[in-house]
Order: sequence, then structure tokens, then C-alpha cells
Amino acid sequence: MLRAVWSAKWYILLGLLAFILIVVATTPIHFLWKYAEPYARDLPVRIQNPTGTLWQGRADVGVPQAGTIAADWELSPLSLLLGNADLAINAEGENIRLTGAAQATGLYAGLPERVIIEDLNGYLDSSALAPLLMQARANLDGSFELSRLNADISIADQGINDISGQLVYSGGQLRARVERQSIDTELPMLVANIVMDGPKVTVPVATADGEPLGQLFLQEDGWGGMTVLRRAVDIAGQSWPDKQADADTVIFEVSQKFL
Repeated sequence: MLRAVWSAKWYILLGLLAFILIVVATTPIHFLWKYAEPYARDLPVRIQNPTGTLWQGRADVGVPQAGTIAADWELSPLSLLLGNADLAINAEGENIRLTGAAQATGLYAGLPERVIIEDLNGYLDSSALAPLLMQARANLDGSFELSRLNADISIADQGINDISGQLVYSGGQLRARVERQSIDTELPMLVANIVMDGPKVTVPVATADGEPLGQLFLQEDGWGGMTVLRRAVDIAGQSWPDKQADADTVIFEVSQKFL
């Protein structure tokens, strides 16, 4: 009898593994969450009311600048067994929307070695930025829309292998206080295309007609920054003291270490 049991050991182990997976897959997430919640208290967001299971569920995520967001997720059990995590993303709040997919690879090493983002689309109303803008004594109307963001990010190397996408600002009223002067102007629609320029990430910003206003950049060594053209001052309805500077003259440039 012992010989028969020993010969069937792999079937027993397989059955035990299947049983454990079924228990984990069907256990309500709120039961598991009470064990994980103490470790999540230091997160910059607040997670509440989780429902569903580990593989497919929903939770309310409190984001300081965007209020409460209802987030749905769906994990692939098979990919998780292979050390990867395939995640379907769907989040929606009063001022924000986010849909897409992500994959984390190399989970057997602890932290993921690589994160891949696929077709991430989002919407953000400028009212969600109000607390942040108030610190700079500014107010902005309009909305931002993110389209087809794809990225390949190396966590192990702390770098971006590839990224592409587009961010569009609808245009709207800008009110701000700069150096004791009040600015109240109507901004046009702005388009920012996220692209790779060799090993460097660049985000050129332009009007809807394609007139360049400046760009953001992030280099392979972790240095990033921005440049602003005089044309950006013109569309904001402001004047520039140097009358000899043409619209494509760089009037402001700054960089610092981010990574």
C-alpha cells in the first residue's frame, strides 16, 4: 500500500496544489485584506471596502488630489504561477478615469524586474489638481486626456526601455499670481507626444496647430528637465522683455536629478 501511495505522490501533490489554488482564488478579498492592511498604511493612497477575490475584485482608493476612485482589477492565476502578473486596470472617480493593462515580470526575485504598460488611457479633470495648484496660487480650467500610453520599464536597472503615448489638454482659463502680477488668460488646446529619442524620453509640447512651445525630457542617467520657448509666453497673453527673441527662442531651461 505504501508503494502505491509513493507511486502516486505526484498526483497527491498536484491535487494539494490545486486545492490551495482554489482556496486562495475563492477566498473573499476582504478576509485577506485584514492581514495585509497594516502593511498598506504607509502607502500614499488609502484603500477601503475591498470586495471580490484576489483574482478579480474591486476597491475604493482614496487619492489625496483626486478624491475617491473605484478601482477594478483582474489577475491571471496562470501567469502568476510563472512569476509574472498580468493585470487589467479599470479605475474611475469623479474627476479621473483610467483603463488599460499592465504586466510585471520576474516576481520570483521579490520586486518585479520589469513592468510593461499596454494601451493605458485616462482622463483627468483639472479640478482634481486644485489643491496642488492652490499652493502655487493658480487656478486652471479644462481637462487632460491620456491616449494609448505604452511603456517598458526596467525596475532592476531603474530605467525606461521604451515609452510612447499622447497627452492632450483641452484648453481653458488660467488664473495665477506671478511676481506680484495677476495673470488671467485663456489657454488653447495643447498636445504633448511622449516619445523615445535614443535612450532619452522626450515630451515635446505644442499647440493643436503643431507650433512648438517647449519640451520635457528624462535622460538615461536619471537627469530630467524642461525647456520653454518664447511662443509659450505669447499664447499665455504675456509679453517678453527681450523684443529681439523670436518665437522659437528658449527663454527658460531647468534640469535636475530624478532617478
